[in-house]
Amino acid sequence: MTKVRGEYLSVTDTVNLTIQLTDELGQPINADSFPTISLISPTGLVILQPTSQGVTQLDVGKYEYSFTIPINGPYGVFTDLWVAYVNGQRIEQTLNFIVAHTQFAAMNIDGYEKLGDDTGFNYSQDAIKNINKLIKMLRARLNSAGKAKAKNDKGEVIYIDCDIFSVDMLVTFLATALSDFNQTPYFTFFQFDDAAFVAQFGEILVEGATLYALSSMALLERGREYQLTDNSLSFNPPTVSELLNTQYNTLLTHYWEKLKYIKNSLRPAPIAAGVFSMSNYASPAIRRLRLLKERSFF
Repeated sequence: MTKVRGEYLSVTDTVNLTIQLTDELGQPINADSFPTISLISPTGLVILQPTSQGVTQLDVGKYEYSFTIPINGPYGVFTDLWVAYVNGQRIEQTLNFIVAHTQFAAMNIDGYEKLGDDTGFNYSQDAIKNINKLIKMLRARLNSAGKAKAKNDKGEVIYIDCDIFSVDMLVTFLATALSDFNQTPYFTFFQFDDAAFVAQFGEILVEGATLYALSSMALLERGREYQLTDNSLSFNPPTVSELLNTQYNTLLTHYWEKLKYIKNSLRPAPIAAGVFSMSNYASPAIRRLRLLKERSFF
């Protein structure tokens, strides 16, 4: 796999090492001839003597060398030393790149976030405890957890986990359901850290997460359903996607209505004269004067 400096690098990867030459004003400038590059391993061993062979020019003053990391590494910080001559003046530049073990694959070793990085979830321990309770409920409702029969290296029969949805997917569905709860039909700010909230409204969160799981699975099943034809015999697999989509649409209306009823029940009672105030036994003028004195507003 070809990568650039600063990305996660492991053994057998090919890294494109680049250098940019500029003048005293910071403008790109070409070298008198192709620069040379030498490579030093993390152990201090020179693994590439100074050479310009393999160096290519990408743009004005921009040069590149492709290096394939050996299978035996070693892991650590490699140094690439560039030497160039510009208008007869010698210029040296030392750069680095890191070769890491696979257990650090998820880390941003250069300290910068990249587009498409898996940022993961950042929940507190209280939130994780509550989310685990919801995941257990969600797995049971989706019948997501399962086992698959397999054989190990010795030929022995073993059973391995074969879940329909991964933990990350289940947490994503639950997080989306929480977002629905907090914005329908008016804004609230509940979080997974609140154990009382999760205990009371866990069912509506699980129901919302279930709907998102059904819709995602319906899309996957749609891609698997096609007609099989062999020697003039055709077979149409059952349309599982249609069943999932029908169930999703049927439950969706009920889910939104129930969510609105729950949120409306959380609204505070009206202040002073509200929707439950009696107006049949008081003069409107006297009632308005009383409200103005209490600094109450409609």
